[in-house]
Amino acid sequence: HNSCSVTHISDRKSRQKISQAKREGALVAVMGCYVDLHGEITADLLIPNESKDNALELIKELLGTSERPQKRFSHDKTRGFLKVQDGCDQFCSYCIIPYARGRARSYPLDRIKEELISYIQDGYKEIVLTGINLSYYGKDTGSTLGELIKEIKPLLGDRRLRLGSLEPHVITEEFIKICLDLPGFCPQFHLSLQSGSDGVLKRMNRHYSADDFKKRAELLRRYYPLAALTTDIIVGFPEESEVEFNETMEFVEDVGFSHIHVFSYSSRQGTVAARKIDHHPEVKKRRSEKLRELAQENKEKFLNSFVGREVEVLFEQDSQGLSREYIHCYSKTPKENNSIEKLKVIRREGEKLIV
Repeated sequence: HNSCSVTHISDRKSRQKISQAKREGALVAVMGCYVDLHGEITADLLIPNESKDNALELIKELLGTSERPQKRFSHDKTRGFLKVQDGCDQFCSYCIIPYARGRARSYPLDRIKEELISYIQDGYKEIVLTGINLSYYGKDTGSTLGELIKEIKPLLGDRRLRLGSLEPHVITEEFIKICLDLPGFCPQFHLSLQSGSDGVLKRMNRHYSADDFKKRAELLRRYYPLAALTTDIIVGFPEESEVEFNETMEFVEDVGFSHIHVFSYSSRQGTVAARKIDHHPEVKKRRSEKLRELAQENKEKFLNSFVGREVEVLFEQDSQGLSREYIHCYSKTPKENNSIEKLKVIRREGEKLIV
């Protein structure tokens, strides 16, 4: 089980999966943040984050075999997730990740290129760059995320490149122009907001203001008018007042995100925010529902704006796939898995576009 500890809910899910596996009599190997934060886990094998690269060898030892398992390829394999960075130096007041994953560190360029070449040889049509804090790639080596993109551009050719979650500071004119120079770049930007209130942002130890975030969003739309701009927002952060929550609502309406992951604040033991008095669950529930309603309205406006336009779809299975803007698309005409086509959007059905 590859665990996550970003919220108490993910902790609970890890405990449930481990318990279920034990009841079924399986050998249980657990790796990830839950191992680093909870040393009392009972399992046959515990693999901390620092040893994840050796997970295969450790599991083979557990199974008592040195045979290399057969590599499996799925017929609908289309997107390769390429991790280029780990750890985080931000120490946001609500987040346990820096304590679990350590300081920000970038993977060596040679290793990244080697894995990228492997994905290309395996037939992936889209590469997704990921990291615990992707925006800080190169901070420890004197490089930047933009420099990494320029380095891998010759290998990518016209293959699609998508970026994982970004911090607002990375969005500069220079960075956007690097993206524009990439033939297969996917204009979907997930910028982590967390709150539209400056007071809450300060207590969260986020290193930007709402106005700074808005200016970055406007800069993106100047160059990518139809880009998907998605975000995360935490509702009910300790001491968040009704006025501050309404500031977030107004900010969301103003920016017009295409999708929002809405989270009710979840206290994590060991963080600064955990020392504060939490809101009553009903307050967080009410605010979350209100924000989700607004987020859904914005999403529908975004999707409707593509009706009648042409989109490029990477088909994955059952004639369904993703546009460059990460919109789920469906064709009633059969399409081959792992094929890319430019098609006109006929209409919207729920949260899918029919092409």
